[in-house]
Amino acid sequence: MVLLCIVLCIFHACNQDLTQVPVLSGEPVKICELPDLDSLNGPDLKRQHVVDHGFIRAGDGSWQLWACMRGTAVGRLLYGWQGKSLTEAGWLPHGVVARADASWDEVTVPEEKIQAPYFIRQDSAWLCFYNSNGFRVMRSDDGINYRRFHFRDGTNLVFDKAGRDVMIMEDEGLYYAYSTISTVSRDNWRSGFIVVRTSKNILDWSDYTIVSQGGIGGNGPVSAESPFVLKKGGMYYLFRSSSWTGKCYVYASDDPYNFGVNNDSKLITMLPVKAPELIQLDGQWYISDIADFTGIRIYRLEWILKR
Repeated sequence: MVLLCIVLCIFHACNQDLTQVPVLSGEPVKICELPDLDSLNGPDLKRQHVVDHGFIRAGDGSWQLWACMRGTAVGRLLYGWQGKSLTEAGWLPHGVVARADASWDEVTVPEEKIQAPYFIRQDSAWLCFYNSNGFRVMRSDDGINYRRFHFRDGTNLVFDKAGRDVMIMEDEGLYYAYSTISTVSRDNWRSGFIVVRTSKNILDWSDYTIVSQGGIGGNGPVSAESPFVLKKGGMYYLFRSSSWTGKCYVYASDDPYNFGVNNDSKLITMLPVKAPELIQLDGQWYISDIADFTGIRIYRLEWILKR
């Protein structure tokens, strides 16, 4: 028993030594601007925003970026850009790449709602996941052009009751789907938290587990949004955004199911970015930011060892 305690203490100490803190490096590069949607422009252009987004590298080497645009004439839709380099300004607009489709049981009434695209490469295909009346998926053979397909039971539904802002992390053959859930209690108190579901095949998913809630980031309906989780050096890092504060809260844990519920014991830093995605390219990390909602910008990200 004494030996076991010593081993556990050493393991815990080693994990603490492995904890690194992400730090923004240099000035950001704005890679795309708020587009003109012509007939799809909303009634108030000041409230037409670029928000949750996702990146993928296509088969031809180009970078593809899709983002949810809110405040348009039809509600929320997905808009795309293409870039030759991740860090060069002036990505070329693709135009509207997806709108909610009622024939696939997506939300079109009272307005269209499709949001939070997230991409992964799986075998010879590219997959784009998104939210619209559940967590759904599109498929591409080239990483550029995507289409809905019959994923299960004649639908493209991955799972329902998904919340929103779903992202997927793969670790040692297991897929982790992190998402935001907002609830309303009987006394109309609204709260928000981040959950995870797991799957070995992206088809069959577990029930959800709450992994982050409350603490300094707040406990309101938009206090735990746009989760992004990555594994680095044996530790898991959760980037959790708050629309109330406009900040991103970063947590480090040796357990992908627990980043702190109603406590900040695993909080390691706060970053002045909104709804970020993280990308590692040629050993360098990058982080995105929707800033003032008029486009997307990219920072270099460095990691400093925490002692």
